[in-house]
Amino acid sequence: MEWTRSELINMPDRNVEFDEDIEISSEAFASNTRINGVKDLHVSGRGYLDDSDDRFYVTLEISGIMLVPDAVNGEEIEYPFETGSEEEYVFDENTEDEDVRIVTDEVIRLLPAVIEDILLEVPLQVTECDPEDYPSGDGWQILTEEAYQKSREEEIDPRLAILKNYKQDKQ
Repeated sequence: MEWTRSELINMPDRNVEFDEDIEISSEAFASNTRINGVKDLHVSGRGYLDDSDDRFYVTLEISGIMLVPDAVNGEEIEYPFETGSEEEYVFDENTEDEDVRIVTDEVIRLLPAVIEDILLEVPLQVTECDPEDYPSGDGWQILTEEAYQKSREEEIDPRLAILKNYKQDKQ
């Protein structure tokens, strides 16, 4: 998924379409602790070289399976995802546009954009653990969100506990 500028100029209508299964090394995600890697990655889309403004525009559609650590027990689980983006590549290094990718050696490489799109889809936390299997210890336990909310409803505000006793005394 990379093309030189001269290849794009020689293509009919300066359009390119792609539909590929790719592999990305888990080392590409080593700096992010919320993802261990990806598998079954499929990338498709189309691009267009516009000579009038010297830019390459591309639309990406990405799907696959993320390998992420379980938020409760740390075991690796599979998390399917789909995402897409529109990218703009500029051949002029002196551009002041912020949301573009600068092409340095006349070669357009889509892989960095694909990796960034995947990283944007990494969930904050995901678990496949049954709530009964959540770890606990002496004086602590991990709760589901529902169990936490229920415990908060049943809890009496210590500032108002005196009023509860006062009401019972009056009866």
